Amino acid sequence: MIKNKNKLQRRKLTFKTRYPTKPMKTSALVVSLVNTIIFISCVANVSAHWNKFPIYLYKMGTDANKTDLASTMVVSLSDRGTSALVNVHPSRRGVTRYKDIVRIMNVDNYQQYYIGFIVNKAFDNNALDAAELIIRDVSTGSLIGTVDLKKSGATYVPWVISPGGQLRVDLEFKVSSNSSGTDSASIQLIYSSRD
Repeated sequence: MIKNKNKLQRRKLTFKTRYPTKPMKTSALVVSLVNTIIFISCVANVSAHWNKFPIYLYKMGTDANKTDLASTMVVSLSDRGTSALVNVHPSRRGVTRYKDIVRIMNVDNYQQYYIGFIVNKAFDNNALDAAELIIRDVSTGSLIGTVDLKKSGATYVPWVISPGGQLRVDLEFKVSSNSSGTDSASIQLIYSSRD
């Protein structure tokens, strides 16, 4: 019992308060009750109704599955156009660019959409100086934007894909290495009917 009493006295001196510890616990309890009340009063119902699939990886680009520096670059799309696998072999020195690897298409003929990308896993090999995803409009060839594949996170400008429009995906790598190496990244396409 004496140990506990000394401990309380030390706390009193440390915090330099004239109140014993008990009212401080009561204050914390009041804050908890207020937060709980606020949380309970902010109830929201969310429902989801899906019926459209307007943006998808439409087809492989014109340079997909062609020979590159070391082998054949591999581009494969899922049956439903929801994912793509791309395997390329850039030069270990200098800049290598891959044009028109995959196409992104808006199959909605009435609605434009805003798109962006999330780099879930970035390239992190030090020999890879730069890696970019380059997005261009297929009909005009104009640059829509670039995504740095060496940085994780979102790139959402937002970019617009017009009704029935197609975007071209290019890749560019800059490598400085004395030997062969490998690395990978994971990218997610996001889109919305509002910016």
